Amino acid sequence: MILTDYPWYFVLFCLLAGAAYATVLYFAGRNTFCRGWRWALAALRFLSVSAIAFLLLAPMSKQTVNERQKPHVVLAQDISGSVRMSADSSFSLEKLIADLEASCRVSYVPFGTEGSTDIGAVLDRYRNDDVAAFVLASDGLHNRGDNPTSVAEHLSFHIHCIALGDTTVQRDAWLANLRCNRIAMLSSTFPVEVTVNATLLRDANTRLSIHNNDGKLLHTQAVAYNDDDFSATYTISLPADAPGLQRYTISLAPVSGETSLSNNTLSVYIDVIDSRRKVVLFANAPHPDLAALKGAIESNPNYAVEVVMAADAESGKWKAGDDVSMAVLHNLPSRNHPSVAYANALPTISIVGLQTDLARFNALHSGMEIVAKVQRSNEVTALHQTDFTLFTLDEADITALEALPPLSAPFGEARLTADIQTLFSARLGNIDTRQPLVAATAQGEQRRAWIWGEGLWHWRLADWQSHESHNHVDHLVGQLVSFTAMQIDRNRLQVEAERTYAEGEPIVLRAVLYNENYEAVNNADVTLTVEGADYTFRRDAGGYSLTLPPLDEGLYHYRATANGQTAEGTFAVEAMNLEQQRLGADHTLLATLSTLTGGTLYSASDLRPLTSLLKTLKPTIYTHTRYAEFLRLPLILALILLLLAAEWVIRKYLGEL
Repeated sequence: MILTDYPWYFVLFCLLAGAAYATVLYFAGRNTFCRGWRWALAALRFLSVSAIAFLLLAPMSKQTVNERQKPHVVLAQDISGSVRMSADSSFSLEKLIADLEASCRVSYVPFGTEGSTDIGAVLDRYRNDDVAAFVLASDGLHNRGDNPTSVAEHLSFHIHCIALGDTTVQRDAWLANLRCNRIAMLSSTFPVEVTVNATLLRDANTRLSIHNNDGKLLHTQAVAYNDDDFSATYTISLPADAPGLQRYTISLAPVSGETSLSNNTLSVYIDVIDSRRKVVLFANAPHPDLAALKGAIESNPNYAVEVVMAADAESGKWKAGDDVSMAVLHNLPSRNHPSVAYANALPTISIVGLQTDLARFNALHSGMEIVAKVQRSNEVTALHQTDFTLFTLDEADITALEALPPLSAPFGEARLTADIQTLFSARLGNIDTRQPLVAATAQGEQRRAWIWGEGLWHWRLADWQSHESHNHVDHLVGQLVSFTAMQIDRNRLQVEAERTYAEGEPIVLRAVLYNENYEAVNNADVTLTVEGADYTFRRDAGGYSLTLPPLDEGLYHYRATANGQTAEGTFAVEAMNLEQQRLGADHTLLATLSTLTGGTLYSASDLRPLTSLLKTLKPTIYTHTRYAEFLRLPLILALILLLLAAEWVIRKYLGEL
């Protein structure tokens, strides 16, 4: 078929052009050719000119082409740990591949690892491919990923299964289905649920034990196998008594005659978080606000409050520990206690009250300065400021806080640095003074917040009287404490790593390096040391990345360095013992997959019927349309040259050029 973008009658114009050219050349003027040769030469010129004019229309030819391809056969072989431990560990598909190569396109796909098998994933990989037949050689032990039968329901090809392994029930016991939360809070307990299975061990007795990182025994209990097909689930509470990534090992004492002992032990890694932060409340003197603040802060179980008198802090009776997250200064500095050097290294919330020495308070250069010409106080209430963005309060909290009785605030004018935001301004009667009542800032080395006024105990009492709870005041104090105590990571080298990785899988880490202006750069090498081995991060657009080779099960500590900066951390590699939990093959799954897709289940000892079946697969015929421009067809160009050459030869022969 010939196609062109122009209307069909343009072909007539091409013919007319050829006829006009031939007429003018051979019939309009005088020439010496006889009538017969004149018509012959005119015909040649008509054809060549018409053909050239037709090519100017950019014609194309449309052809339907059929291509035959050999049928595509996928051979997927299970090489997981359970197959390697079976009698079929030496099974190979090499002969089947050799027999099929002449008649089929064969794709050999090994799958499975020493620790797990994901049959669903290898099936799903060819969901959208043109596969004539899929051969699955496996023991049917699927223990990871999507259910293979669910995947097979959406496949368009037949699955022929080769049954590997032994379905005979063996004398063995194993730990299965370990379930627990991977995060626990320090000084709490967390549950671990473990299932113990056993076959052909009736009347045998054993013990289930759990040990921590240091090998300390945390739990032990007797287990009696009272059935040949025994299964029992035990829920055990374990203490989270040390922070960080902790390893807990669950073990089952062996019984005489067990087939395998490698499945009697499981390890799990729990990230124990020390989220309980310590807040020190420094006070100028005893005051009802201290109990109110302590109660409000400790309403959040993640915080603990220690009340310290300024005199004890100054005399050295109290010393700061590494567990202190922030300080609250109540009426400090004061005339009696002018120094607050003990809190200089901590984020602080300052309660500016009637005993606060404003001159010494201003000398702290905290960002807020209060200028007072007379010594008196104001009774002020709270008025919310909508442009505060550092954290949020519920509308119910804001409404309740604005209705609370006034606080007693020292008289004066506040001068704030530009980075301080006001959450509540002070309202004197019905007048908004625009002076801060509650304010905070996130700038600087430590975060800071201020409450300009004392009498918080009045607020908490009034909140209870109005709402039968302290929630609204506690929410305000809690937000201030959470915001101020938030740790700011000033380390200019940061490494991102997962807390746990699966054994046998690549371990990917990422790093970010900042310059002194805290801009991300990658102009220096970042090196990583893990258990004595050194690696170098690869630079990429987002910073740095590093893929470590697969590591054995265990707890690993790493240390990264770059430009004098260091970053340290810990990650765990968990053993994948899923293949060791069941020793007997599951040919029922293979039979289901074959039946569901119209395939057949074959024995590994005789593959001749399968080979014969696959050899009868018919080739696939692909039909597609091909378009070709006439200008690119050598035959058309050769024909035009032949017409012009024939005309030239005849004219030469007749003696006129």
